[in-house]
Amino acid sequence: MWPKSIAGFFLGLLVSTSLVLNLKLLPLAIDTRLLSGLLLAFLLWAAVMTYCYRASSIKRASLHCAGLLAVSVALNAVVLFAGH
Repeated sequence: MWPKSIAGFFLGLLVSTSLVLNLKLLPLAIDTRLLSGLLLAFLLWAAVMTYCYRASSIKRASLHCAGLLAVSVALNAVVLFAGH
């Protein structure tokens, strides 16, 4: 149970932070993006932790979360280097 808890905590934190950073693409006011980002990050973090608890093994949960993290990091890198 502890390995799933640790993986869910850290991978959930990384995945939710990386996904919420993509909100800068939305044409909203900064305060609206900050509030929606805060709420969305918490929900995503809880969803990833729940998924890690539900997964049949820690390896499967880690691979799926790492894949999602890689896609989100790639999107963040494209946005950063495109100068958007």
